[in-house]
Amino acid sequence: MLPRSRVVAVLTLGLGCILLAVGIALPLLVPPERPVPLELSESQLTLHDDEARVGATYLADARADDSAADGATAPQPVTAPVTKTYAVSLGEPADDEAAAATVGVTSVRDDIDGDAGLLDAEVWSYRIDRLTGESLGDAKVADTPATPARSTEVTGQWLAFPRDTAQEEYGVFDNLLRRDVPARFVQTEDVDGTEVYVFRQEFHAEPVRQANPGYYRATSSTADGNPSSLYRNGTKEFRVEPHSGMIVSVAEDIQDVYVPDGEDTGVAGDSGESSDAASDAGGSPELLSAFRGTTPESERDDLLVQATALGEDRPTRGWGIVLTVTGAIVAVGSAVVALRPQRVQRSGRTQSPEE
Repeated sequence: MLPRSRVVAVLTLGLGCILLAVGIALPLLVPPERPVPLELSESQLTLHDDEARVGATYLADARADDSAADGATAPQPVTAPVTKTYAVSLGEPADDEAAAATVGVTSVRDDIDGDAGLLDAEVWSYRIDRLTGESLGDAKVADTPATPARSTEVTGQWLAFPRDTAQEEYGVFDNLLRRDVPARFVQTEDVDGTEVYVFRQEFHAEPVRQANPGYYRATSSTADGNPSSLYRNGTKEFRVEPHSGMIVSVAEDIQDVYVPDGEDTGVAGDSGESSDAASDAGGSPELLSAFRGTTPESERDDLLVQATALGEDRPTRGWGIVLTVTGAIVAVGSAVVALRPQRVQRSGRTQSPEE
């Protein structure tokens, strides 16, 4: 019969092996990286411009009132406060790697109450990778009044950048152009003691109709009645908390203008000044909108606090090391005791088994 000490050593050896196995498997079964949670305390990002330029294509009733007040015979662009909002929700079906995402995008004139102030509204639905922020599979978008959602796709990053964002170029989705546009890393910034990465997109007369022919404002007629197509100019800047990959603020300087078909699209400069001047004169190109907005600082700070918390890894790697080392020590010590030669007592003296 085995002595009690050897039985205990064998049991302890088993415990050590279990600790060793758990320590090795823990980081694999529970990855240190935290996926984007399904319930975010801060799930909305807004941009505001007190002096946006709104073209005549928007708000027929409002522009008629504006034109009558100005004594103008033709619709003119107006200056008005505009707010863009990106509202995000994640839900089922979901697992640790992916989730269903719904994104509502709206542009609203703040000086007009009710539905009359709504410039644009879109609702997107697709699946998102909870670690990389990339789209998985097809998407649907409802962006035209009184029409069902249409099938489309989301490419590149949109709601977030990958965890451990690198200082390199990423393709970031533009919902008007319906494709991703390169966003290059330009610099780091210190925001309330936290380092964020700044990425910049540039748009140079990008044709809307090419990838988004279903957009009901993709084509129009200029003041002289000629058919025209919509183009996007300007820049976007994204500020990203690099550990979580979460976007904490956006700055846009975007001009969307109609240019008569066959004319040089280069007349719409990035500054938007030439497009505004041409529109006010009733010439070409014709302004749809000019927006220079940023995320309010208070909202940026809240998003940054959330992003910093999400960027912290689970402690599974550290616990794995502790369990692995502890299991190895226990297993080795127990093996020494369990395999030690047993000494027996014979004729009043201690005798080894070899005797």
